[in-house]
Amino acid sequence: MALNKNLVIRVLEENQNKFITVKFLTKDDEVRVYNGRMNVIKGLKGNERGKIVSSALKASGYVTLKTSAGYKCFNLKNVIDVKATGVCYTDTTAE
Repeated sequence: MALNKNLVIRVLEENQNKFITVKFLTKDDEVRVYNGRMNVIKGLKGNERGKIVSSALKASGYVTLKTSAGYKCFNLKNVIDVKATGVCYTDTTAE
């Protein structure tokens, strides 16, 4: 079961520019784990198209994370657990 969306948002806001690990479900219910940082802008283009895409992703509930493999997105409503600054946030009601 996914974590509460508001909890995930709070954890992400408290850990801006720090490394985090996110475990989430993809659209086809595959479990994935990303480890990276948020708000990394190195290598991004600040053109109009980039701003449109960024705002569309944000409006759809997606968060962008800079990983070693590049920029990756995950949906806030599909997060299973989050680890930030040594603290792991997991759904305790999951079986």
